[in-house]
Formats: sequence, structure tokens, C-alpha cells
Amino acid sequence: MNLLKWFSGTSTEEEEWVEEIVVKNLKSKSHLKNNMPITVGDIRKGVAVDEMGYENEVVLFLRKNKKDRWVN
Repeated sequence: MNLLKWFSGTSTEEEEWVEEIVVKNLKSKSHLKNNMPITVGDIRKGVAVDEMGYENEVVLFLRKNKKDRWVN
């Protein structure tokens, strides 16, 4: 399966697994800073809710390689 189909939601296959595949573990932005898993489903929704109910916005971005950042 194509990774872009995972995140765009255009896959036609059974999709019960989207809440089970953890992409990365991060700290919540709530005042408790709990560790939380970010799943494919969270990325599709754009929101990841921690165990205390705090809604964290999920944003993906690309960045240049370190060696290319300082070249004009």
C-alpha cells in the first residue's frame, strides 16, 4: 500500500488498522506533558487527543537537509 494513501484517506482497503499503527510517540502540549502515540488515524483527523482529553493539533512539514539549509 502507498503511504500517501494512508494519510490522504483514499485507500479502498479495510481501514480498521488506522488507529493501531503508531507513527511516532511525542509529548502532549498540555500542562502535564504526557507521552502519547500519534497514529495514522490521528494524522488523518489532524488532531491527537491525550489521555487527559487535551486536543493536540497534528501538523506535518518538510525541511531541507542540514547541509542544504545554509546554502543560498
